[in-house]
Amino acid sequence: MAQGSAAYDFDRLEQHYATAGAPRVKQPPELRVVENRGRRERAAFWKGAATFVLILGVVCAILYNNVQLTELTSQIEKTQSQLEALENDYRLMQVEIESSTSLRTVQEIAETELGMAKAESYQVEYINLGEGDRVVLARAHEPRLNDRIRHAWRSLLEYLGV
Repeated sequence: MAQGSAAYDFDRLEQHYATAGAPRVKQPPELRVVENRGRRERAAFWKGAATFVLILGVVCAILYNNVQLTELTSQIEKTQSQLEALENDYRLMQVEIESSTSLRTVQEIAETELGMAKAESYQVEYINLGEGDRVVLARAHEPRLNDRIRHAWRSLLEYLGV
């Protein structure tokens, strides 16, 4: 067949018709081994790239975890030092409170700031309670009729929940 023209190669056509009537012997198709190195190379490249990305991801995850661990450890240490400082302040304040509420401190404040002094023996008066106990009742007034009615009415309303 000529390139670029619409002409037919009649010689090939005649050979075809001539062999068409003769019995054909089937020949196995011709097999050719074609090495597709490009495909294998691409597959190997992608496997290597995937392995590299996976290893890189694991390394990045490990580094990220170490960074987080370091930050949390520093925060814990900082918080513990703050806690220790606050506990020391608490102990100092407890000592101050105990010292300010001691009897000697109260006595000094009473004498210096309030001008108080200890009672002298002539200023002390003793009370004798040995005469016996007695109870004195005040006479209660008798409720009037209208007070009793009013009290009964309020009790009834309270019982009814009004």
